[in-house]
Amino acid sequence: MSPSELTTGHSPLESVPEAVTVVEMLPRDGFQRLDEFIPTEEKIELINKLSTTGVDEIEVTSFTHPKAVPTLRDADEVANGIDRHEDVTYRALVPNAVGMERAIDANLDKVNALVTVSETYSANNQNMAVEEILSEVEAVVDLAEGTDIEVEAGIGTSFYCPYEGRIPMEDTLSVVDSVVEAGVDEVTLATTMGLANPREITEMYTAVFDRHPDIDIGLHLHDTNGMSLANTLAAMQCGVDRFDTSHCGLGGGVVLPDGLTGVGNTPTEDLVQMVSGMDIDISADPSRVEAVAHQVADQLELGATSHVLMGGTVERVLETVAEDNK
Repeated sequence: MSPSELTTGHSPLESVPEAVTVVEMLPRDGFQRLDEFIPTEEKIELINKLSTTGVDEIEVTSFTHPKAVPTLRDADEVANGIDRHEDVTYRALVPNAVGMERAIDANLDKVNALVTVSETYSANNQNMAVEEILSEVEAVVDLAEGTDIEVEAGIGTSFYCPYEGRIPMEDTLSVVDSVVEAGVDEVTLATTMGLANPREITEMYTAVFDRHPDIDIGLHLHDTNGMSLANTLAAMQCGVDRFDTSHCGLGGGVVLPDGLTGVGNTPTEDLVQMVSGMDIDISADPSRVEAVAHQVADQLELGATSHVLMGGTVERVLETVAEDNK
C-alpha cells in the first residue's frame, strides 16, 4: 500500500462513538480481591470520592452471601450509607433473586445480574450450572418489573476461562441470546481472564451486533496481557461505548486458581486519559480521576499500578521535559 493510500479513504477513528460511558468497578471488583476487610466507613468514604470524579456509574458492592465474598459482607450498610449524586448511577452485582431483593431494599438504580459462560467457572463461583444461573437472571428481571431498577447482564468468561481455556464464541453468543430473551436492559461481556486480543474482541462484537443490532452492550475490562486499551479501541470501532474499569486497576475474580496473578481490571485513570485525549466526549474528569487514584493507591498501599500513576499523563511528561530543559 502506498503512502497516499494510507492517508486517503476511511479512517479507523471515524467509526468510534462520539461519547463513552465509564463504569467504576473498584468498590465491588476491586474490594473483593483484597485479603483484608476494609471497614465499612472507609468503603463509604472511597465511594463518595469516586462519585466526585465524573464517572457515569459506580458498582458499589455485591449482594452475595457473606461466606462467598467475606470482604463485601457489609453490602447493605455500604449501599445505604453512601452519598448519592444525581448524575451518577449506583448499581450492585446480584447473583440471584435474593440478591435482587436486597438491591431493591437498598433503592439502587441498576443491578448487574451475573452469568458466566464456562460451566466449570459457574460451578466454582455460584455452585450452579449455566442454565440455572440463566433462570436466576429471569427471576431478577421479573423482580425489576414495576421498579425503576435497570438490569444489566454481566457475562463473565466471555472469551477465556481459567479452567476451560478459550471459550467457543457460539457458547457466549448463546448466553447473550438467552439474557436478551429474558428482557435485560443491557449486556456486558467480560474479559474475565484479561487474555482477549483486539481481533477476538472485534470478531465477538461483530457477531453480537449481527444477531442483535439494537443491543445496548458494554465491555468489562481486565488487563493480564497488556492489551486492554487496544481492546477498548477495537470495541469502540465496533460500536461499543460503555466500559467497566477500576481505579488503580484493582480487581479480579474470587475463584481464580491459586497462583494466578495479574488479572486486575483496566485502570480507570488510564482509560479516561486515552479516551479524553481522543476528543471523545466523556463525563469523567481526568484530573479528578487521577487525584482519587493517588488517594486510593496511598490508602490501600497499592503503589503505582497504572501508567497514569507512574507519571504517564501527557501534561506531566511535557512538564517534566520542560523543567529538565530549563
